[in-house]
Amino acid sequence: MKSHNRFSDIFSVPRLRDIYHSTVFGLILNLLWVYLLYFTCRLVFLWVNWSTFSEGLTTGSLLTMLRGGFLFDTSAIFYTNSLYILLVLLPLHYKETRWYHTMTKWVYVTVNSLCLLINLADTVFFSFRGQRTTMAVFQEFGGEGNLATIVGHEVVSHWYLVLLFALMVTMLIKCYRRPAPVRKPLWRYYVSHSLWLVLIGFVAVCGMRGNVFFLSATRPISINYAFRYTTSPVETGLVLNTPFSMIRTIGQTTIPTPHYYETDEELDAIYTPLHLPSDSTEVRKKNVVILIVESFAQEFIGGLNKDLDGGTYKGYTPWADEMLDSCMWFDQMIANTYYSIDAPPAVFSSIPRAERPFVVSPHSVNHVSSLAGELKNLGYTSAFFHGADNESLGFNAFTRQVGFDRYYGQNEFYADPRFGGRAEFDGTWGVWDEPFLQYFCATLSELPQPFMAGVFTLSSHHPFKVPDKYADTFVDEGEFELHKCIRYTDYSLRRFFEEVRKQSWFANTIFVICADHTSSKRTHAEYKNEMGNFRIPILFYDPSGELPRGRQPGIAQQIDIMPTVLGFIGYDRPYIAFGKDLLKTAPEDSWAINWNSLPMYIKGDYLMIFDGNNVTALYNYRLDPMQKTDLKGTGLPEEAAMERDIKAIVQSYLQRMNSDNVTVKP
Repeated sequence: MKSHNRFSDIFSVPRLRDIYHSTVFGLILNLLWVYLLYFTCRLVFLWVNWSTFSEGLTTGSLLTMLRGGFLFDTSAIFYTNSLYILLVLLPLHYKETRWYHTMTKWVYVTVNSLCLLINLADTVFFSFRGQRTTMAVFQEFGGEGNLATIVGHEVVSHWYLVLLFALMVTMLIKCYRRPAPVRKPLWRYYVSHSLWLVLIGFVAVCGMRGNVFFLSATRPISINYAFRYTTSPVETGLVLNTPFSMIRTIGQTTIPTPHYYETDEELDAIYTPLHLPSDSTEVRKKNVVILIVESFAQEFIGGLNKDLDGGTYKGYTPWADEMLDSCMWFDQMIANTYYSIDAPPAVFSSIPRAERPFVVSPHSVNHVSSLAGELKNLGYTSAFFHGADNESLGFNAFTRQVGFDRYYGQNEFYADPRFGGRAEFDGTWGVWDEPFLQYFCATLSELPQPFMAGVFTLSSHHPFKVPDKYADTFVDEGEFELHKCIRYTDYSLRRFFEEVRKQSWFANTIFVICADHTSSKRTHAEYKNEMGNFRIPILFYDPSGELPRGRQPGIAQQIDIMPTVLGFIGYDRPYIAFGKDLLKTAPEDSWAINWNSLPMYIKGDYLMIFDGNNVTALYNYRLDPMQKTDLKGTGLPEEAAMERDIKAIVQSYLQRMNSDNVTVKP
C-alpha cells in the first residue's frame, strides 16, 4: 500500500493552491517580473529616442520589432539569471535555510538591477552612437579620465530615468517570491527539483541560443540577427537590448573571409586596393593639412542644402558656406565611419569601418600604412593633434602605429606658454576648438617642411557647451543644443584660416576638411534614412588653384582622401588604400561603402544593402530620397553589377585584413 501511495503521489495532479505556492511557480513569476521590466525599458527607449525612430514607423513594423525584442530579451534574461535559476533549483534540501534564501534573492536583485541600469543608460547613450552599446565601449573609452564628469552630468539631466530605475529596483525587491519551504517526504523534493532543473535548464539554454529545441538555428543568435525584424540598422537598437549586445560581443573574433571569387586574378579584375604610380608621375611636395571636425554633418551646412526647407534653409556654418566655392567637393559625400575612433583609420589610412571600429578589432595589430607613413618616403614630417587627454580614444597609439612622427594633445597645449593653458579646458573632453586650432596653426609653422599634419576637433560634442565668453554669441536655437556648438566650431575654423593665411607655407599647402561622422541630432527627414545617416562634407582646398573648385560630379568618401592626396602630390610608389583617387576616377565609376552593421554600397544613382550572402535592399536615392521603394529583384541591370562590386570589395578587404596584407612589402 505504501508503495502504491508513493507511485500515486508522483503522478497525482497537484492542487492549484500547491502550484501557486510552489518553488517553480515563484521562480517563473520572478522571471516574468524581469520580462516586464525589460519591456518597460524598451518602451522608455522608444520614447526617449522618438525622433530617431518616428520617421516611417508603423504599427506593423513596431509590433514586428517588439516581437524580435522578446526573443533578445529572453536570451539576455536567461543568460544573466542562469546562476539564480541554479541556486533556486539545486536539489539539496540542506540549502533551504534563511541565509541561503536571502543570498539567492540578492543575487537575483543585484544582477537584474545591473541589467536594467545599463539598459536605461543606453537609452541616453544611444542618441550619440546610433546603436546598442557593446563590449567595444570599454576599449573605446578605456583611456578617458573624465567619465565620472560625463556620467554625473547625465544623471542630473536625466533624473526621471534615475527615478524609474529606483522604482524598478524597488519592484524587484518587493515582488520577489521566495522558494517554498521543504515538505516531507524528502524524496519528492529531490525528484521534483531534479526534474525541474533539467527541464528549465534545457529551456534556458534554448532561450540563450534564441531558438526552440535547437531546431530553428545552427548557432546562437547574434547582434546582426536583429535584421530579421527590421531592415534598418538604426532600428536594431529597438529590437536589441544592451545586456544581450554586451554578452554577445565578449571576445569577438574576426569576420571570416568569404570566397565569392575563387582566384586573386578574378577578384583583382573587379576591385583591388593596390595603387600603382603612373609612368608620368611628377612629384610636388606640397604640405598636407587635414582637419577632422567632430560631428560636422552635411545637414548643418546651408551651402550643401540649398533645396532644403523649400530653399529657405540657412544651416549653422557661415564660414563653411563661404569656403565652398574655393574648395573641390563632390555631388555625393559619404562617411565610412560611425564612431569617432573610426575616423583616423578611414581618413589617414583609407581603412573603412567593417562592422566594428578598426582600432578595437583583431586587425588593429596589422601592419598598416597611412598618408604619414607613405609621405615619409618623400621626406615629410608628420604630426597629429587632438585637444583631449593624450590617451583619449587611442589616437596616440594609432597615429604612432601608422607612421606619424609626433603627437600633440592636451598635455602639449598646456605646456605651451603662448596659449591659455588649463583655463581653456572645456570641463569635459579637452581644449576648446578655437584656442586649440590656434595652437595647431602656430605649431605647424614650427615644423620642418614639407609636412603632413592632421587635427581632430572636439567642441561640437556632448554635453553641448561653448566657452563662457561666447555664451551670448552662440546660443541655443532650433531643436538641439548641438547647433550652437556647430556654430562655435565653424567660427573656430574661420579663425584658424585667418591665421593660416598669414603663414609663409600657406600657398604651398593642400587642406582637407571633413567630419569624423554624421550627427545623431538630425532634424530633417532627408537625413534620417540610410543615405542621410552618412552624408558628410569632404572639402579639398588648394590655395594655389591647381585643384578644380566647386561642385564636382561623382561620389567621394573618407577613404578616398589618402589616394586622392597622394595622387595629387604625385606619389611615386605603390601602396594599399581601399579608396580611390578621385582625380583619376570617372564620375560614373565612383562609389562609396559604409559597413556599420551591413555593407551599404553606393554607386551611380543607387544604394544597395548586402548581408554577406544576398542583396537585402536596393534604392534609387535620387528619385526616391526617402528610400521607401525597394527595387531589389526588379530586374535592374545595376543590381547585378553592384552586387558583383560589393562582393569584391568585401572579399578583398577581409582577405587582406585577415592575412595582414595591407601594405606593399618592400
